[in-house]
Amino acid sequence: MGNLFLSFTIAIGGAIGLVTLSRVFDLETYSSRVFPLIPILYAIIYEVLERRKTGKSQTIPPSQAREEMRAGAKALFKNITPGRIITDVAVSFAIKFSAETLLVALFISTTGQSFESLYGNFGVDTVGRLLRGDHPWLMGTDGLILLGLIALLTSIGTGLWIGNTTQGQAILEGVVAGAAVTFITAMTNMLMLYRRIEEAANQMAASFGYGIHVGFAAVLLVQVLLYGLWSGVAQKSKEKKALRAEVRKSAKKQKK
Repeated sequence: MGNLFLSFTIAIGGAIGLVTLSRVFDLETYSSRVFPLIPILYAIIYEVLERRKTGKSQTIPPSQAREEMRAGAKALFKNITPGRIITDVAVSFAIKFSAETLLVALFISTTGQSFESLYGNFGVDTVGRLLRGDHPWLMGTDGLILLGLIALLTSIGTGLWIGNTTQGQAILEGVVAGAAVTFITAMTNMLMLYRRIEEAANQMAASFGYGIHVGFAAVLLVQVLLYGLWSGVAQKSKEKKALRAEVRKSAKKQKK
């Protein structure tokens, strides 16, 4: 698990460094193009650390470097298909909408109001409002806290799904699915949360004497990286359980 969090920290550090350099040297146009590559960098760093840990890293002649890179990239994206990503996104939104539906039911039960009084007569506009996540319980700080909990629950739940079902690299699949989910949710009620996190991060930086504007892209990037982190943690946990089961199985055979 150590390499998962180390590579995550390196990726976050890279994002912070990129934001800082882009502000200092006025390179924001270029940095915005590099940001989408950082989640992929996260997966690559993790693979490099794992190879060093298992002793699989070795020096190769320069003439073979290009072929090795192509083979490595192909292996990295193996089993990460459009169908898998669509399924991952569907699981993520199923978790999000289930949590929001539960909160709507609790809000109606607590306030004693009817669904029609809160959302109007059911129709196309009501469906659009529900898809956008325009809920009455979003008012004030409590609403932002609930959104934060939903975002965390969604990323963890999706990560558990990916880590326990994928046949490929869970981290990479997690960041790809997380990027798709984050892009879509940035057009829903989650936009409020992302903007508030951006403001809080900028205020914190200013309080420490740093005149650095974090930027909206950096907030989205962290959310994407979290999808990769939880996916990697879940896959690693699954592999450890499988290894322990194999050890117990071998031990029983030896006793017999």
